Amino acid sequence: MSDIKLKSYRPFITENFFWDFPTHFNLKEVSEFLGMEIDPTTEYISNTAKTIMRNDGIYWFIQKKHHDEIVALISLSDVDLTKKQAALIVTFKDLNTSEKEEISQRLLVFLKNQLDLKSIEINRLDRIIQEKFTNNGYNVANNNLLKRS
Repeated sequence: MSDIKLKSYRPFITENFFWDFPTHFNLKEVSEFLGMEIDPTTEYISNTAKTIMRNDGIYWFIQKKHHDEIVALISLSDVDLTKKQAALIVTFKDLNTSEKEEISQRLLVFLKNQLDLKSIEINRLDRIIQEKFTNNGYNVANNNLLKRS
């Protein structure tokens, strides 16, 4: 059993971005980013908070510093810290390559060095993020799994 509490991993601040849990963002901004009405957005935010509190996953919305618009969502679900595995989804909105690089570098540090994940299930991952992981000790297996030995 791990002592890691996922709820303690907020906020993250990088050179150009602010990462925080969905509960810390304006409901209207979250609704616009997700493309959902207010009621399902409220339910989504509530569910992410419950998941984080159960230590089963972690969700961050990312916004540029000094900018209200949400530009990315990172969803790490089905976290099993004993088996060192999880599922990852990253959604970007209007970011350039260097911005994606900055986010992927912080994400790599978190998943590899802080959580020590050995296996990360992916559905569809942006090329920049996938390259960051494969250039830093992970291999793609079966097109939907990043594994590290």
